[in-house]
Amino acid sequence: MRATFVLVITYVCEALLVSTAYFGGYLVDIGINLILNATLFQYDDVVSLVFLPHGVAVLVAWLYGFKALPLLLIPAAWMHSHLIDSHGFWSVLAYDPLLALVIVPTVFLFARSFGLCVASATNGFNWRHIMGCGFVAAFLCTIIPSLINGSFGVPIVVLFAGGVIGQIAFFALLLVGYRTLRWFPKLALATPRSGAAQG
Repeated sequence: MRATFVLVITYVCEALLVSTAYFGGYLVDIGINLILNATLFQYDDVVSLVFLPHGVAVLVAWLYGFKALPLLLIPAAWMHSHLIDSHGFWSVLAYDPLLALVIVPTVFLFARSFGLCVASATNGFNWRHIMGCGFVAAFLCTIIPSLINGSFGVPIVVLFAGGVIGQIAFFALLLVGYRTLRWFPKLALATPRSGAAQG
C-alpha cells in the first residue's frame, strides 16, 4: 500500500513538472510568435521558430514511451483548444499537439525496432539517435496535418524549422541546467575550504 502511494505521488509530481515545462515552453512560443508575425510572417497560425513544446514532447516520449500520453494530455489538449480558437476542437492544426502525442512515441518505437540506441537506460542510448528521432518527429508532426488539411508551402517549412530549433534549444537548456547543478555542489564544498585556508 505504501509503495503504491509513493508511486502515485511520484507520478503526480512528474505530471506537474512535465505540464509546467510544456506550458512554459508554449508561453515562450507565444511571445516569440507575436514578434515574428509582426515583423517577418503574415500567418496568424504559424508556430514560432523556437517551438519549445516539441522539445518537451521528445524528452518525455523518450523517457516514457506511450506512457507519456497521460503526462502530456492535459497541457496538449489546452494548447490545442487555445490554438484552434473558433475552428472547432476536432480540427487538425498545422502542428497539432494532440497528434504529436501519438507521433513522437511512435517514432521512438520504430527507432528501437530498427536497432537505434534510444532506450532510456543509463548506458543504452545515443544522443545523436535521440535528436534524430526528434527531427523526424518534427517533420511528421508538420507534414501529416498538412496532408490532412491540404495546406502546403512556406508555413510547413516554418513549422518544421520551429520544431527542430525548439528541440535543440530545449535540450541545450537542459544541458546548461544539468552542468549548473553539477557545478553548485563543487562550489559548496570549495567555499568552506577557502574559508579555512584564510583562517
